Amino acid sequence: MGVDRKSRPARRDGALITIAAVIALAFLTRTFVIDAAVVQGKSMLPNYRNGEVVVLIKAAYGLRGLGGRYCIRWGQLREGDVVAAVRPDTGERVIKRVGEIRGGREFLLYFLVGDNGLESIDSRDFGPLPLNNIIGKVLPQR
Repeated sequence: MGVDRKSRPARRDGALITIAAVIALAFLTRTFVIDAAVVQGKSMLPNYRNGEVVVLIKAAYGLRGLGGRYCIRWGQLREGDVVAAVRPDTGERVIKRVGEIRGGREFLLYFLVGDNGLESIDSRDFGPLPLNNIIGKVLPQR
């Protein structure tokens, strides 16, 4: 019995399709649903330490498009939520707590603060942020 050479390309094509599907699924999941973030600095002490890796639920409040704007919303930020956000002045990603929600029904601004106020650069420095600057919610660890 010899090996059927015609079946080899079909198996290879199937494996390539599977690999491509896994890569696409991983990309979509990390881009739109869940990701990891690293806490930098002492601003979130004592709850989060410098260098600590946290799980970020990007889809906690809705679905963001590739441009970063929310296309569909289903969740509401609450005071006390720990979120990842983009600083408006530097574009840097930061981990902060929602300290206050300001504004009316149509346009809300989120005042973000660090747990360690003496060490934190937060909304006291760069101002309150609109929803589109909020990347997602940090999954509570304890």
